[in-house]
Amino acid sequence: MSDDDLQLATDDEARIEAILRSMTEADLELESPPLDLWDDIDAAVRLESLSVDPSTAAAPAAPEGAKVIDITSRFRRGSAYFAAAAAAVVVVIGAVVVAASSNDDTSEVVGEAELVWDDGFVAEGTDVTISTTILAEGEVDAVRIDDGSLPTRADEDLELWLIGVDDAGELTIQTLGVIDDASGTYEVPADFDPDAFETVLVDISFEPRDGVETHSGASIVRGPIVEA
Repeated sequence: MSDDDLQLATDDEARIEAILRSMTEADLELESPPLDLWDDIDAAVRLESLSVDPSTAAAPAAPEGAKVIDITSRFRRGSAYFAAAAAAVVVVIGAVVVAASSNDDTSEVVGEAELVWDDGFVAEGTDVTISTTILAEGEVDAVRIDDGSLPTRADEDLELWLIGVDDAGELTIQTLGVIDDASGTYEVPADFDPDAFETVLVDISFEPRDGVETHSGASIVRGPIVEA
């Protein structure tokens, strides 16, 4: 079989890729084969081992009332298509993996912020320094916490914020969410535009679990974003 025999048309590859992408866990559940399938396979294998042409050989006797299905010709007819389809699936899966791998590294570093304690912040942050990186991926910006060790308080969350300061000194405070991982990446909401401000600060604070969405004022560390 030549390589050309294993090639599928572009439409077939697209159809196979669409099927793969649409599969769910339910599609992977095993189904019980027909009860007579293994008898048919055994008969076909026996014919092969005897080097008998199944198109001329007599079929083995079946019990009275049994349903006999000749599947030997299906094996031969389907083998070439199956090989081609399998090769195409491998190509498609490989392309998807490569695309996913390349997408993992599409973010561009556009800035950084060193977060430190300052007068008026909570005492737990006195000796804390946190390094962060500002990322951009298309229209999506994100703040990545690179390293540092954050203090904790019982029954309170650590929360990440952006504070935009305009040229009149007015503040816009935007939460990026609760910090679950000290080295995580947190997406900036689309309605917060860093370019609209004179300065943008990254802030980490203690927040009580009281359902209030505004900043508590209990900042641990803070620092301005500097362009990379």
